Amino acid sequence: MVKIREYWEQIRQAKDVRQNLISIKAALQEPEGKQLLRELAGADPELLPGCLKEKDPKIRKHAALLLGSLGTEAAREDLLAAYGKEETRFVKSAYLTALKGCDLSGCLDWLEEQRRQVLAREVTPETEKHLREELEALNALIGRYGHPARHRFRGNGTADVILTTNRNYREETARQIDSGKVLLLKAGVKVLGGSPEALLSIRTFRDLFFCLDTEEVKAETAAEELAASNLLELLEAFHEGEGPFFFRVECKSSMTQEQRGAFVRKLAARLQTLTEGKLENSPSDYEAELRLIETRRGGFHPLLKLYTLPDRRFSYRKHVLASSIHPSLAALMMELAAPWLKEEGRVLDPFCGVGTMLLERNYRVHADTLYGVDRYGPAIEGARENAGAARVTAHYINRDFLDFTHQYPFDEIVTNMPVKGKNLTGHDLDFLYGKLFDRGEELLAEGGRMFLYSRDKNFVKKQLREHKSMKLLKEWLIHDREESWFFAIEYTGIRKAE
Repeated sequence: MVKIREYWEQIRQAKDVRQNLISIKAALQEPEGKQLLRELAGADPELLPGCLKEKDPKIRKHAALLLGSLGTEAAREDLLAAYGKEETRFVKSAYLTALKGCDLSGCLDWLEEQRRQVLAREVTPETEKHLREELEALNALIGRYGHPARHRFRGNGTADVILTTNRNYREETARQIDSGKVLLLKAGVKVLGGSPEALLSIRTFRDLFFCLDTEEVKAETAAEELAASNLLELLEAFHEGEGPFFFRVECKSSMTQEQRGAFVRKLAARLQTLTEGKLENSPSDYEAELRLIETRRGGFHPLLKLYTLPDRRFSYRKHVLASSIHPSLAALMMELAAPWLKEEGRVLDPFCGVGTMLLERNYRVHADTLYGVDRYGPAIEGARENAGAARVTAHYINRDFLDFTHQYPFDEIVTNMPVKGKNLTGHDLDFLYGKLFDRGEELLAEGGRMFLYSRDKNFVKKQLREHKSMKLLKEWLIHDREESWFFAIEYTGIRKAE
């Protein structure tokens, strides 16, 4: 702390001012650093404001950041006045960053006026970066102190949309669509003239994206092409409310993380300027996402995802684990298994996790009784809360499946099988699959079925060979790369011991 006093005294003597300001900033990380700075600034209140008038812009920048750390009313007024007079672009954003430490609750109108002025400025290659930084800082302050109007989705229109699905079973989603023209794509299903809200009755797709009227944009002119597209038209057509639309950009490409980050920041800022603030970049609090997917030609396929769209299909999912299955995948498998699911059946999931498979089974065909077993306590707690959110009666038991007993047989066993990992070896899995088939013979009624999602096809095949009472009804390859499979198996009632 003595060093802060030394740095301060040297600034008073106009000795190496820039470096001493930097040194004080670094020293603020130490305990009691800010308190000592407040004491020094209180005893000599003109020192830091005086630095804001220095010719060296970097001195002004570092002095501003130190003033902001004080958080006083006087510091706020000095920073606001200096910001208005500042002509060096890279320093202006430093004043705004410094103002984060001050109370600006009465300055919202002023902040919005500064934002309008920045948006109105001509962007040149020399000023682009600094204008972007200034705009980002202003947006952050406005977001903190303002209460921006949010838009409400209105679902009285149609649009061209893409539903992303499992690539192997796009048809399962396509056949559930009863309006619009349906086209199959590699990544899913495209619906020309689809009703977004009506499509949300389908559970087997993961995401819904709106298509823009430009199929591909070039990296160098992406902002200009997007601004000229029907992007704003779509947003306005499907929403009620005033004010800018808050958005973020998500880029899927082969660029490095650093390159991608720079590209996204530049694109978002440029798009904000080109739309005169009708789109506002807000990476952490947004209503819409622009998804750019790199094409083989080096351009990007643009899609629009709306977070205002009331998608409540999986709203029950309050708790998840790293190993949890995505509910759209669970729903797809229940769709595949539908011909063999029993209405009002008794259903058991021996490795239930947070209960997704059971709930999606019940959504597809209503069950009479749902039981979930898992030896991991937090998973069971999460499953109970998820079932409560879904308003579904389910019985969850924190126990090892091998010790589970029940007074009457089940019609179905539905489960997402555990996978090999740090706590589960291949030998452990082999044993677990064997016990599952053994217990299946004990817990299933004659004619009962098992529906297993597995990343270990060979273990399933081995048990089918060893358990003659189990008959394979059908198998589906779910994911080619990870070689995951879904199996429908029937218990015939003829045990191997018999």
